[in-house]
Amino acid sequence: MKSGDARAGSCDICDVRERSICMDLDPRAMQQVEKTMARRTVAKHRAILSEGEPNDSLYIVLRGSFRLSKLLEDGRRQVTGFIFEGDFLGVRQTDQSAYTAEALEDSLVCCFPHKFLDEAAETSPGVKDRLIAKGQTEYHKAQDHIVLLGKKTAEERVASFMKTLAEAVGEERGGGFVEAPFSMSRQDIADYLGLRLETLSRTLSALKKKGFIDSVTRKSVILKLEL
Repeated sequence: MKSGDARAGSCDICDVRERSICMDLDPRAMQQVEKTMARRTVAKHRAILSEGEPNDSLYIVLRGSFRLSKLLEDGRRQVTGFIFEGDFLGVRQTDQSAYTAEALEDSLVCCFPHKFLDEAAETSPGVKDRLIAKGQTEYHKAQDHIVLLGKKTAEERVASFMKTLAEAVGEERGGGFVEAPFSMSRQDIADYLGLRLETLSRTLSALKKKGFIDSVTRKSVILKLEL
């Protein structure tokens, strides 16, 4: 078992169970999950997957968030996405991971060996269906990101990202406002959106003047989703 791993307690108290593959498992399969699965703590700045290295496990984020990135040929880093509670990592078993997944804060994940998932899928078809659906979601997210970078203005890129962040981790504050925390840095956001840091700052100010953003700090943003 890797450092930081710990056998799970009861899966009945899992906050993300209804959003994970476990929702499709019968009681007998759940008992096997509790014997097979491990919970792993991932410290801030530590990678749970590294680009180019093998991966034989599926990870479900129970708490925290991760930044996905790739290294370009010239050595620069490209941020390709962010994942939050309930999201999956390592959907497919691979000899070489396509990206690095680094914790943006102290996080907690569930680990499932792909071998176990293959066995579970034979008796619980819903497991395989959810993994296929997740793979399709990742593909669509990648396509949306290409459109975001190639077709949208800086203001549209930032507004789209803020809406996505609010939907993923936002909490209602009344009056149609939603507050979302920033676990990632401004530079991470700028890299993901293909913008200069100065452009991101100017765009945030512009969106605040237009009323889309109520307030923004380095730790969170409060925005109105419907104007």
